[in-house]
Amino acid sequence: MKKKIVKQSLFVGLGLIVLAGCGCGKDESSIGNVVEESVNTAQYFPYEAPEKASPLTGLACDNYDKRSFAIMYSGSLDARKYWKNITKADFVLEMPHRMHNEPRLMGIFQCNALDAIGPMRSGRIDHMAVADALGAVFTTWGKSIVAASAMNRGFVDNIEVGNGTASQDGTRAGFIDSDIYFSSANAAYADMNGMIKMSAEKGYTTENLFAGFRHQGEMPMEQRPNYGNVDVRFGGPQYRVEYQYDKETNSYKRFLGGEPRMDYETKEQIAPKNLIGIVAKRDAWLAEKDYGAEGLQDPWVGVPQEKVESNQYPNMQLGDPWFDTVFEGEAEFYMNGREIDGTWKREKGLGNSFEFYDEDGNEIAFVPGQIWMHVLPHGQKVGYEDEEEYVERLEDEKNGTNTDA
Repeated sequence: MKKKIVKQSLFVGLGLIVLAGCGCGKDESSIGNVVEESVNTAQYFPYEAPEKASPLTGLACDNYDKRSFAIMYSGSLDARKYWKNITKADFVLEMPHRMHNEPRLMGIFQCNALDAIGPMRSGRIDHMAVADALGAVFTTWGKSIVAASAMNRGFVDNIEVGNGTASQDGTRAGFIDSDIYFSSANAAYADMNGMIKMSAEKGYTTENLFAGFRHQGEMPMEQRPNYGNVDVRFGGPQYRVEYQYDKETNSYKRFLGGEPRMDYETKEQIAPKNLIGIVAKRDAWLAEKDYGAEGLQDPWVGVPQEKVESNQYPNMQLGDPWFDTVFEGEAEFYMNGREIDGTWKREKGLGNSFEFYDEDGNEIAFVPGQIWMHVLPHGQKVGYEDEEEYVERLEDEKNGTNTDA
């Protein structure tokens, strides 16, 4: 009989007594029976932030007080092999663009000013709104028609780079890597050395604009579970991503099709410290709207008339001020080897940050390190299997039974 699982609030310390662990590619026979869990009344794991802590990661970095850049990544299957420095991003958004089920990524870079980030792709309004929520300069290689209208008129601070784009003194900001080829697009990369200078040339502030997330300490080794699997089911099996919790590093190692996903530049496996899963409504944009009455600029200005049509452009309901009517919803959080039920919220309007809460209304405190946020449309979902469920599944498979039937 399956025991009740106690989900950990960030403000409760949870002790779990288990035998040796497992994970993707590990010896399943080493998983032992789960013994009773014990809950104590301690607060969330304490964390004393370093003096120069990034507001995004909570870790010390030289650029803690500098403006971040939100850089678009291609999510095409043939481009993923060539992702450069995605492991160095402080925050990552992964979300389908337009009607395509194919996710596109956006990396937020503050601590690391790197000379090769990508492969890049064009930007969308959905991504632009998230960049704004994090106080970042929105950076693209191309842009959709509606995003172009918004970017060209300066709705948010933005930079568009291309092959040979450079600052006034010639410092490179964008380039195509001639040693890399894949069929879906060019091997386009950003160089932050030139981007930082271009941003200053545009008159954008170079200082940090993001107030920051709350952070907590890492769970002590002896309390960490030996297993946890987060299953992000983007549309189409080819985009289905799994994360295996790694007890030693207290991180979530990323797999696609059973294969570890590696960073082409750093040669490291992608392994965020924190995962967020949000299932959002996907609606069509409405052209008939009085933007001025809401204190907003009209994003349709400059768009060819034949392209201005309601219900033509699908949009993820994630709190952008122009097209969304939903500004809060459910969310799942994964950190310290635990799943946490909660919510997200963003007040309508430019410059407003995301707020994250657990199911008791407490502000989420992230483990210091990279945060990876997955946004999926309705009909897709994020699943989770904890250690007890894994042990039970193995037992069922051994006995030829299926408790879910």
